[in-house]
Amino acid sequence: MKCAILTSCLAIVAGTVMALSAADPAPPSRPVTERDALFNKSRVIDLTIEVNKSEVDSLQRDPRKYVKVSLKENNTKYADAGMHLKGAVGSFRNFDDKPGLTFNMDKFVDAQRYHGLDKFHLANSVQDPTYLSELICGELYRAAGVPASRISHAAVTLNGRKKGLYYLKEGYDKEFLRINFGSHNGNFYDGGFLRDIDQPLELISGKGDVADQGDLKALLAAAREKDEKKRFEKMEKVLDVDRFISFLVLQVVTWDWDGYPIKRNNYRIYHDPKTNKITFLPSGMDQMFGDTNGPILPNFDGIVAAELMKTAAGKKRYYTRMREIMSTVYNVDRLTKRLDELEAVVQPALKSVDDGAGRDYKNQVDRLRDAIKQRAKSVNEQLKQVK
Repeated sequence: MKCAILTSCLAIVAGTVMALSAADPAPPSRPVTERDALFNKSRVIDLTIEVNKSEVDSLQRDPRKYVKVSLKENNTKYADAGMHLKGAVGSFRNFDDKPGLTFNMDKFVDAQRYHGLDKFHLANSVQDPTYLSELICGELYRAAGVPASRISHAAVTLNGRKKGLYYLKEGYDKEFLRINFGSHNGNFYDGGFLRDIDQPLELISGKGDVADQGDLKALLAAAREKDEKKRFEKMEKVLDVDRFISFLVLQVVTWDWDGYPIKRNNYRIYHDPKTNKITFLPSGMDQMFGDTNGPILPNFDGIVAAELMKTAAGKKRYYTRMREIMSTVYNVDRLTKRLDELEAVVQPALKSVDDGAGRDYKNQVDRLRDAIKQRAKSVNEQLKQVK
């Protein structure tokens, strides 16, 4: 909050920015899908949602229970799509306000998809007046080799009332897992609210993979190894350490104070059955860059982050990767130019639905630009002090 400008180190693949170091192989090309096409061009989509009274009443009683709704984009209508309200403390709004929405397209209709998406979210962005933090940060994560949701934007009308601008977020559905891991059969977990791997996590999906959360238990046992050297070796056997360190670096560089390492919140976990290793994925990146002078080695609450960073090998790789990311991925000029491009698309759409917010929009984006610049300056100055 996990750019679009090509350099010798960056390549855009179906709307996803991938960062490559000189030693990395080029990413395999693949056909551009309908799903890719939704995200590879900055735009604002007009979406109309109709919910009948009985389903509205159901949402009022239980906001997390899926109900049947009608979703329409231009002349294309999707009947009986599954929808429930989304959001946690701070971002949740009820149905009559500006609710965040989660869609499951085949909840009631087999194989129904919206631009190739089974699951997607309409985020009300009430904690991010730029509507861009999760988009920019997601691009950083993907550039660093960590899978993250792609973002577009939508103007939403709900039961005849214009609810304003939203950002449309790619869901972590089975197709997302297949695209990024080659399979969706592994165990996929939701970290929940302030929970860690020493507690049972919600199993979202998984077919024929490790039973009884044995994959998480193996990682926890490795993290609790008392001998520092053995701990790193054991963690490396069950955790994609390189990808986790990239994840950890970006959590700190973008100051995601509400993410897994610092808060044990807003994350997903995928166990890849092919490698028998775990990957952490970011989520909920709408409150980013809050402390541009935050320490590059903060106190980590997340067990995996804390125990890995207590090892000499883990800390060395962390600082090495942070330097790489700051030199090849976190490029201030590219990031600010990307914000210029996005502002030109989002501002007119926002002004059309909220004149006051539209007129103030440049000020909000300028604050994000300044935060990105100040964070780069602080991180690089702190890195100079690290031997």
